[in-house]
Amino acid sequence: MIRRLTLQGWRAFDDLTLDLTDGLTFVVAENGVGKTSLVQAAAWGVYGSLSKVDARAARRIGADATRVEVAIELPDGQVLSIEREVRDRAEPMLARLDGRTLDDEGVGRVMAEAFGASREFLSMTTLLPSDAVADDAAGAFHLQAHLRRVFGVDDLQRAAEELQRLHADAEAEARKVRQATRRAAADRSRLRAQLAEAEAEEASAQTTRTQARTVLEFAESQLLQARAREAARAKAEAARQEFADLLATARRALGRGTRLGRVNRPAELATHLDAAEVAATDTLDEHRREAATVAGRLAAVRAAASSLHSAGAECPVCRRGLSADDVTRAEGVHERELADLLAHERRLAALVESASARLAEIRGLGRRVARLPEIPPAGGDPGDVDAAAFAVQAARADAERLDEQAAIARARRTTLAAQVADEERLARESHEASLAHGRAATTGVAAEVMRATADAILTERIDPLAAEVSHRWKRVFGERGSLRLRPDGHLVLVRGVHEIPFSQFSSGEKVVALLATRLLVLGASTRASFLWLDEPLEHLDPRNRRITASLMGAAGEHVRQILVTTYEEALARRLASAASAQLRYVRTPES
Repeated sequence: MIRRLTLQGWRAFDDLTLDLTDGLTFVVAENGVGKTSLVQAAAWGVYGSLSKVDARAARRIGADATRVEVAIELPDGQVLSIEREVRDRAEPMLARLDGRTLDDEGVGRVMAEAFGASREFLSMTTLLPSDAVADDAAGAFHLQAHLRRVFGVDDLQRAAEELQRLHADAEAEARKVRQATRRAAADRSRLRAQLAEAEAEEASAQTTRTQARTVLEFAESQLLQARAREAARAKAEAARQEFADLLATARRALGRGTRLGRVNRPAELATHLDAAEVAATDTLDEHRREAATVAGRLAAVRAAASSLHSAGAECPVCRRGLSADDVTRAEGVHERELADLLAHERRLAALVESASARLAEIRGLGRRVARLPEIPPAGGDPGDVDAAAFAVQAARADAERLDEQAAIARARRTTLAAQVADEERLARESHEASLAHGRAATTGVAAEVMRATADAILTERIDPLAAEVSHRWKRVFGERGSLRLRPDGHLVLVRGVHEIPFSQFSSGEKVVALLATRLLVLGASTRASFLWLDEPLEHLDPRNRRITASLMGAAGEHVRQILVTTYEEALARRLASAASAQLRYVRTPES
């Protein structure tokens, strides 16, 4: 039974803890307060996704967390604690039992072992929302499948199916033996001769195939060598072409005054370029030194001109007085010398730039030459890749043809060997025909016995339940028909010669019929100790309400806890007084 239910951030409940006891309890709350969400929270907490409850939709607006914790007392007195939460995209679960932590599968195993029913069956029978109280759309909560598991009928059925399979195998074996015994010794001799011929043919085909594979491997090696030679020639030709291009570029770069002579190798060209680089470096250095000399002279002329003006009417060297004509003549000399030096400086700058460009070009050519591979000498056997490829194709086609012939010979030999083995086994198996027939007969009879036993158990176990359901119905409704629990688990009402389906029951009939059936099934075929019903009394007339309350009050020792939600406080008080039940009031902070 459920000892405690704790809710946090669940629909209308910000924080609620319910401590529950044995017996019949009426939970009273106004409409909109959360009676249905209370049962839904308990169902989700116990059964998770099997409850069909959308826990995300139940999250209270503005709540920091949404959590449901259920404490379930098992029949042996241990308490199973299950805590579930709603997070961003997950619904984590934490369960504990006797100091152990359980995962979801572990919880299912514990509940199935403790209550004697699968968790799927319990989820449809113990915590029922208002729309399921009077609904048997789930096939009377999988009653037949549950009872078959409880009473071991499934095991008997599987055993009967296995025996039927063995029977079919034995029949097939018997037919095989009967056919094998009809073959004659002449057939075996003929097959042995054919087998010897097939073995010789296979050996010959295998030898020829091996030779063809050797020829193919040689042709492929020749093709690889031809391709390697062709690639080497192409590489050498590319190197020669690049060397020729570099040589032509070097001739143009070095100019007519440089004689390269006959250059055949990159090393020879590199030697010429090294010499040209040295000469170009010397020329560049010479131009730079001359440019530095001119720059010095320019500085001296500018300094002399500046001193002439700053000295007044005296010579800056001898300090003698200068006339105006002397100053004018001196200024003219300085200007002409300065103009000549500036022109000379521009010529030298152009020469430095040209020499620098020439040196950079020579060095670039040198680096390119250094990267060239050694050029092999021309000539050699060019090889014929096309001819080698053609030879490989022909050898491969021949090898594949011989592979196919060898495979055909091997398959024929294998088939004949199997046939010979079968024929030789027939002589030894003739006495086994009677044994095979005996096994076939035995397994067939055993399968029939297993099926009959399974049917008998179902009849013995389900029929008394159906009779008790009908008896309880008679006590409540008298002669208003006979309620029957069909073998498929559905309820029907028989009135005279007419059979009324459950969908056409009145509201009161549905509630009473399903409540009586659930209580009976829970008590007779499970050890489940609790049943929660959401508003089963609403829309019932006073007589059906009293009948329903009396059924719940007399549930028996197994179903120790029945919890019923309702919004009719006066009704709950009357029924609680009549059935010796408890009243619990549930309110939210807003109510």
